[in-house]
Amino acid sequence: MDKKSRNAKELNDRCNVVDAHSDLLALDVWWQHRLGRKGVIEKDHVPRMRKGGIDTRVTVTYNEGYWFPELALKNALDMAVVWNEEFDESPSIARITKFEDIEKAKRNGKIGLILGMEGAEPLSNDINLLHVFYTLGLRMLTLTHANRNYVADGVHFLPKKEGTVGGITDFGVTVIEQCNKLGIVIDVSHLNDPGFWDVIKFSKAPIVASHSNCRALANHPRNLTDDQIKAIIDNDGVIGMVTCNAFVDDKAENWDLEHCLNHVDHIVELGGIRNLGLGFDFEDYRHVYTIFPEEELMGVEQIPNLLTIEDFNKDEDMPKMTEGLVKRGYSDEEIELILGKNFLRVFKEVWK
Repeated sequence: MDKKSRNAKELNDRCNVVDAHSDLLALDVWWQHRLGRKGVIEKDHVPRMRKGGIDTRVTVTYNEGYWFPELALKNALDMAVVWNEEFDESPSIARITKFEDIEKAKRNGKIGLILGMEGAEPLSNDINLLHVFYTLGLRMLTLTHANRNYVADGVHFLPKKEGTVGGITDFGVTVIEQCNKLGIVIDVSHLNDPGFWDVIKFSKAPIVASHSNCRALANHPRNLTDDQIKAIIDNDGVIGMVTCNAFVDDKAENWDLEHCLNHVDHIVELGGIRNLGLGFDFEDYRHVYTIFPEEELMGVEQIPNLLTIEDFNKDEDMPKMTEGLVKRGYSDEEIELILGKNFLRVFKEVWK
């Protein structure tokens, strides 16, 4: 029988903890650079990631819907440049573009950051732009956010009047094939159901759902059905548990870590102990900075009930996840898989 640790902090400290989805680049660091600040990750985020024990993190470019289509490419390029600049300004972080970089960062006591893209809108319908972003460091592509783009249809957070939704387009198939060829992890979080099954059909490499929970426990279309979870298991992919409260439970009184951990149990019951990871999508820093002046001026409707759960909503809370897994009887080996090893396996296999 696998050893079960009684010291969650010691277990958390010895693991390479991976958070597969963070908006800190798009929703904070980029905006801070626009205001003239430098070394934002070192000053504002490293201390908190250290306290939480987060070793490796996917930081994504992201565009608000009202920037489409004109500004999507410009903004994403700006964010990628800022991401690269931060490594010269923040000595505690390391740029990750190959698997060996993760191992090196851990040995050197640095936090490894991976560049992702949430929503393929910056690519428009030009496959050459995928190669450009790969050169800038892109290693994970979330095909859609909430909107339709040239690749596929996303899932809306709230019901909207629309016509018949579609799956992966012909351009989307080309994107999948090129991601497989280049070594970019394909992420199906936010993708609609027809698009999900198309990705399963066309991808020759393991895929991830970087920040998605179980639809059986929280009936939101952003979550995964049991059949989709089983398909990711068969694909040798990974599902990252997310803390957005509407994706944790249908009832507000159940928006807490315990009910988030229920999603872990559910995936394990489906046979997915080697297909589970973390994709927190923490956004507590959005409440620290006034970073969306355009939204106030334009009167953009804010999405209700999509904050992170109250008792687990920031980097410093990460050890609570480990404690919860220990209390639920998971072995050290199983917890190490969930905290990072499963995502690390996919990165090692997919990246060239």
